[in-house]
Amino acid sequence: MNLGRRPTLALLASLLVFNLLLRYPRSEHEIGVDSFFIHALAGAILNDGHAEWILNPLSYFGWYPLSYPSAGPFYLASVGSLSGLNLEAAILVVSLMLGPAGILSAFVMAREFRDDNVLALFVALIYGLAPRFLSFTLWSASTRNLFMALLPILIWAVLRNYRRRSVPNAAVMAVCFMILAATHRLVILMLVVALAFLFAIIVQVALRILRIRAPKIFLRNSVRRASPHLALATVVVAVLAMLFGTNVLQEYSEGELATGPELHVQLLNLSVNIARTAGLALPLSLFGLVVISRQRNKTMREPFLVITLVALIPTLFLRQYTGFYILPFLAIFGGLGARGILNYLEIRPRAAGVAALGLVVGIAGVSTAILNIEIGRSSTVTSETYTTGLYVKDLNAPGTMVANDGFIGIQVAALSGVRVLPVGGAGTTFQSPELLAYGFYSGDELNERVVQVAITDLTIESDSLWVATGIQAELDWVGIVQSLYGKVPGRLETKYQPTYYLELNTAQGRFLAYGNVYCSDLGISVHDQAYRIYDNGIQSLWWLHSPGITPQVSNALRRCP
Repeated sequence: MNLGRRPTLALLASLLVFNLLLRYPRSEHEIGVDSFFIHALAGAILNDGHAEWILNPLSYFGWYPLSYPSAGPFYLASVGSLSGLNLEAAILVVSLMLGPAGILSAFVMAREFRDDNVLALFVALIYGLAPRFLSFTLWSASTRNLFMALLPILIWAVLRNYRRRSVPNAAVMAVCFMILAATHRLVILMLVVALAFLFAIIVQVALRILRIRAPKIFLRNSVRRASPHLALATVVVAVLAMLFGTNVLQEYSEGELATGPELHVQLLNLSVNIARTAGLALPLSLFGLVVISRQRNKTMREPFLVITLVALIPTLFLRQYTGFYILPFLAIFGGLGARGILNYLEIRPRAAGVAALGLVVGIAGVSTAILNIEIGRSSTVTSETYTTGLYVKDLNAPGTMVANDGFIGIQVAALSGVRVLPVGGAGTTFQSPELLAYGFYSGDELNERVVQVAITDLTIESDSLWVATGIQAELDWVGIVQSLYGKVPGRLETKYQPTYYLELNTAQGRFLAYGNVYCSDLGISVHDQAYRIYDNGIQSLWWLHSPGITPQVSNALRRCP
């Protein structure tokens, strides 16, 4: 059972249209936690005409202190500048484009894996409707969406370069890797994929040598019949060894459905996490593993796919990021599982047709249901916060806005283009490219503080070979919000020039960090001594003093009749 060119293109076009319909905005503004951080960086590029955090080539890839992979912010800034749209509209346009881009890249990847249009369509369906891919490409500027849309292209380029070695193919592979490296630091995990690729080549060569050297053993019918079962058992043992031989499962002791150190709880949470990523592809992948083990005339591609999946198991401890780099492989396994079901029913065309329709409806239905749950949990801009952002933008005054909640602060900063503390948004990080983008630190100040990290201190979660010492923006923010009005320490006053205090009214006199609530002396004292220049019932904006004017002078001016 296969499809011709025209039916394939028609079904692929239908999938693209359906995917675009799912992306119709369900909120008034952009969503996601990371989106506003990237939005703010793109706005800094447009305002300054360049990215202040790009101090050397490594900065563009986020491999230098106070930098970040910058393909996403530059891409958004370019779309906004060329189209004339504001950044929020540019984010929507880019998000709409990434959906079809991910589907087409998954289709091309599957076609390189096997010349089978049905398989390619199922892989594109699974990938394009994967809940994780959909939820992160719905009006969001998170760079993880661009990473997911482009990752299948890198896998395609690797397989294509192996099949037909040439300078153009090698150049395409190198360019794909560089673009992904400039998109997200998760590209470091592609080293695991590269090692799996090399190991798959070694396995293929070793098996070929064994068949040539000992044909009476390895080409015997009994051995050939038993080899699929032996291969499947080997993979299962390797998977179990990876799961139980590492600390992966300990990361899944807590979940939404169950919590505890028991093995069945950890496996349940792991399964739920993967299901939130790929939907129905999870059970299909198990069947796909059986299909690939029974396939005849295997090439290097099949061992590569299986070895990669096994090799990535130890990385599942990166619980928040697993869905972004394992999805292409789950999509291929899921597509093989769906194709295997249709092959099994091939002698009954009517049953095969019903099964194909059921698989499509099931994949789409499960993914849509999970997507609706994910959307309900997504963070978005409220009307009040949006109005606050527009008001601050219209003020068009220099200085820094200090917020008592990092997430609200970065939202208002992204919409208004005003500098904000704390940096990092909801993460409230102590170092961030915003410190350079907002001019809190200069490039020379940073370079003087950069020191190399000891090799023994490097881990898979390390961002760079260097660190910047003596920069602790989180403590500086805490130092400001825990100071009385007019008594901010001189060093902090000079460096950050706090001009506005943005207060979430439900946390009046307090500030929020890492899910905890702390007392804010600044928040308490502004109510007695400062001017409230804006209040919408949810947030208030207090004027501290003009930049360059000391608090004492500011207070004296306020007391003048």
